[in-house]
Amino acid sequence: MDEKILRRIDGEAGVSGLSEILGERLRATDLNTLLLDVFQKKAVAASPAELLRAYRENRFVRPSNIDPLDFGNFVMGWLHAARNAGFSLLQLSPLAPLGSCAALATVHQNKVVSALRGTEVVADATNVLALESVLRREEEGFPFDPLHLGAVHRHVRAQAIPRTPGYSAHFSILGLTSAGRDTGDRIFEKESLLRHMLFYRDYLENELQLGKATLRLKPLSSKGHSDPVFRSIMTYLQENAPASPIEVADGGSRNYYECLQFKVVVAAGTNDELEIADGGFTDWTRQLSSNHKERLLISGLGLELLYKIIRHLV
Repeated sequence: MDEKILRRIDGEAGVSGLSEILGERLRATDLNTLLLDVFQKKAVAASPAELLRAYRENRFVRPSNIDPLDFGNFVMGWLHAARNAGFSLLQLSPLAPLGSCAALATVHQNKVVSALRGTEVVADATNVLALESVLRREEEGFPFDPLHLGAVHRHVRAQAIPRTPGYSAHFSILGLTSAGRDTGDRIFEKESLLRHMLFYRDYLENELQLGKATLRLKPLSSKGHSDPVFRSIMTYLQENAPASPIEVADGGSRNYYECLQFKVVVAAGTNDELEIADGGFTDWTRQLSSNHKERLLISGLGLELLYKIIRHLV
């Protein structure tokens, strides 16, 4: 690699300025090889003092303040419950294909830690579970029986951290997905949504004994509460989960969810509430498979934040 080019990259713009500095030459050079060369030179040039300073100051690398054994037991409870609720559990890779968030959803790539060799650090396990769902369902000819997957994964996100106790750049999330086909009358949507919402409700109420959990729905279509699809799903939930309070929030922007968004809310203090679980329908499996009949429900729960609240660490 041209030493003059590498020195200019290092001294003037860093990796983010590659395209401006190299111009036509960048298109004639394999980008991955170039970046490997850059990072190799920067890594071997780092002094022990610089390495220690980076470990002290870089928010992405410092350890969490939780007890790993106690938290591990907390996680195991959720995993056993998810398996009992019909979710097949996976141990995901720390990496995902580059663009796993930005190409499917509306997440800017700057909020993701991009890596080399065509990868990025996993920022949302449900995106990866969507990829896995399409691979498995495609191999089986997109069956009518839905596929329910789950994983506990340590996410890393690059956006600014909220100025709220308990938040950090890396954290553990429980992610669940249900992938299936449109079989008419929104049967997949109704049944999968009920499965996800009751799973969270039951564990929060019965196992963790956090009091009554509230199920909150937010319609996302322009028709709001009067949307016939939303009303049909709402009626189904009320009939099949009569003991659960179900609130309807004001509609919002669609973001990457379709039709509706759901949240599971628990008490977080005397006058506070915590929206600890969140989910909704997306078009990700349709995008990935080019099969317009495919449907996907995703959801996630902030395991580490909930643990910190229960253990009074925040």
